[in-house]
Amino acid sequence: MPAGTVLREVVVGRNSRLWQALSANPLLAGRFRIALSHTEVSGFRFQPGDRVWVFSYSGKPEQNSRLLDEIASRDVAELVYLASSSAIVGSMTACYRYPSVKYVAERHCLGFHRGGVLVIGQVYESEDELPAGLSAATSIQELAGFMAAPSWPASSARVELFRMIERGFSGRFERLLFAIYDGMLGAAGSFPCVLRPVDAILRLAGFRWYGYVRLSNKLRSRP
Repeated sequence: MPAGTVLREVVVGRNSRLWQALSANPLLAGRFRIALSHTEVSGFRFQPGDRVWVFSYSGKPEQNSRLLDEIASRDVAELVYLASSSAIVGSMTACYRYPSVKYVAERHCLGFHRGGVLVIGQVYESEDELPAGLSAATSIQELAGFMAAPSWPASSARVELFRMIERGFSGRFERLLFAIYDGMLGAAGSFPCVLRPVDAILRLAGFRWYGYVRLSNKLRSRP
């Protein structure tokens, strides 16, 4: 990602739960001193030496695009959008809102001369927080480490900062449900939202590997 000299780190998304979890990390505490809410962007005086990190904003694609356009128009050194590994689902179906919105915002940011995309998985402090099965996941420490010292490949403005982590099931019953759901998801093809009633039941039962979470991890785990 072509960039100028970075003099300030600026976070957009001060109230996001992810930034609140990151803000106390020792790797970031000394350097990340400016954190804005999304509504403060229009009135903020960005400088040419700013690297701007944009956390999740809106469930409406056009609002995300306007926010990114506004920041890019200020001629900042770098604009980094925190994308999601689940956005891979948005490339195959518009069935689910969250991955579809993240996919559109990711594509939009890559269109900027100084725009970069950091793709993260499910963020965790302890692996026990992840659902059963295989998950694309990023630890808080890994994310803080990248933000403290970003490293972009010469050939791309997009970095995938996640690992596939596998966790065991609570028992045979959950493993069986998981296998059945996987089969149904495969049969649904590009219309996975037909499983929404099943997703609701799984959510009530306390399982967390259904819907676009499972579909994105399934796509990510393919050879």
